[in-house]
Amino acid sequence: MTEPTIDAIKSIDILSFCVVPITPFFNDVELSSATGFFYSLVVDGTPTLWLVSNWHVFSGRQIGPPNKALMLNGAIPNRIRFQVMKALPGNIVQVHHQFANLYDADDKAFWRQHQSKSDVDIAGLNLGRGLDGFAVGGINENARYDMKIEIGNDVFVLGYPLGFSHFISTPIWKRGSIASEPHAETPESRNRIMIDATTRSGMSGSPVIMREKTHYVSESGQVMQHVNASRFIGVYSSRPAFAGKSASAIDGIEDRRTELGYVYKAGCIEQIIREGIPGPEYGVLP
Repeated sequence: MTEPTIDAIKSIDILSFCVVPITPFFNDVELSSATGFFYSLVVDGTPTLWLVSNWHVFSGRQIGPPNKALMLNGAIPNRIRFQVMKALPGNIVQVHHQFANLYDADDKAFWRQHQSKSDVDIAGLNLGRGLDGFAVGGINENARYDMKIEIGNDVFVLGYPLGFSHFISTPIWKRGSIASEPHAETPESRNRIMIDATTRSGMSGSPVIMREKTHYVSESGQVMQHVNASRFIGVYSSRPAFAGKSASAIDGIEDRRTELGYVYKAGCIEQIIREGIPGPEYGVLP
């Protein structure tokens, strides 16, 4: 395959550099496919870059009790692979596979979860400065406009349905809309909103953004002019389950009749980075 040139890369939307395909591994065995994205935050005066995906992707377990393994053979991931791009001399770009361990030698988790544990299906892994020189960016830095979040707004879910990508490792942008009142909070909502979108396996952990081509309504109600203004609003998790199954179950038998999906609100990520706790030890039930 011919490697893309810098000129080809310049035509890619900046948000596509914030999203990567993730492959969980048990040692050298591929377990599944998912989506992750980068999130930038200054912590204690130090810039950090985090790889964010779903709790169920990093843990390899259902988010609802009894938190059984998602794989039929019971395998739990202990490392992940993701893809990033790097500019090289000669005006070309290469795609690189990067591996990151999820646990240390004592089976302690490197990745972090919310204080509510699997009740918030988001997890983050601090990458430090390991991606210096690669074409990556935090989605919160590049999709940060003060667009008003309202029911009915169009959204895009940026991910890898069934592991598919059309151009090198850039994500597929699948369109949807906000399908529930985004600011109403109840014990059942658990920091989630619903979107109406045709998502597929492999999109777990996808960032969800609002995007307007020319104008948008700000949080103060003003009409603002800007080309391709974007706002990151949350992390796609899963579809609800019905027919007596737990609404938090993620076991490959999700009910697709409604074409609805759960999105955890973006604010949960900073809670995990600043106030979160390590994930469960390897092989230990949450």
